[in-house]
Amino acid sequence: MANVELNPQPLPPGHTIRVHAPASVMFDLETFQRAQASVLKQVGHPACTSGVNLFWQTLSDFVVDPSGEARAVSGGLAQ
Repeated sequence: MANVELNPQPLPPGHTIRVHAPASVMFDLETFQRAQASVLKQVGHPACTSGVNLFWQTLSDFVVDPSGEARAVSGGLAQ
């Protein structure tokens, strides 16, 4: 068997897109897939994620009162 050298090519340049979504989207497969399709369509990749790195984060917003107490108001931790 002949010795064949690999000629690795660099990956095409891509970009990272940060997506913030509430837990109701992140943990429901159908809703998550709709959200992902919507993001991909807006960045010009409606059928694939080639060259795009989607960085998903669960959105949680907190409000801190004057005494320093924090209260979740939206996202995955809000009650």
